[in-house]
Amino acid sequence: MTQYRPSHLFLLLSFISISYLILPVSSYAGLRGLPEGKPRVEVGDNAPLTTDDLRKAHEDGKVILLMFGNPDHCIWCEKMWSNIREIMPQHVNEAAAILKTHRASKFWGPEDEAVTLGERYGVIGEPWLFVIDKNGIVRHIFMGFTGKGEIEARLEEVLR
Repeated sequence: MTQYRPSHLFLLLSFISISYLILPVSSYAGLRGLPEGKPRVEVGDNAPLTTDDLRKAHEDGKVILLMFGNPDHCIWCEKMWSNIREIMPQHVNEAAAILKTHRASKFWGPEDEAVTLGERYGVIGEPWLFVIDKNGIVRHIFMGFTGKGEIEARLEEVLR
């Protein structure tokens, strides 16, 4: 059986305590798949469609699934984006899925455009999903991981 010295235990507890003090809350929230805060854009509001890809999807008359997250860095984002990509082939002519990486990952920073858009929508942590109808109105907001069935049901509802 391995014996630990009191100094090892002290170092471990010190590391854990310091980690809680210096890690940003939003990063921890993202690791849990539970974003925090309140969106600045609410259901029923006109969605800020300020990027070229959002404007194009809107001009093409598509329902927009706008996800804020980082599938390369966040397991919850990866699973959610995978669910969205599985849904999209049936709706390619009537919906557009757009991913915005608004936070830094391990090796690169986010695009300035995505950071600005994330701030306009009020997202903190990840993942977030906004379902925007053909008229540019926010119809649903998902904070945190959402399963494929729920996303598909809300998309179908907006497409009717």
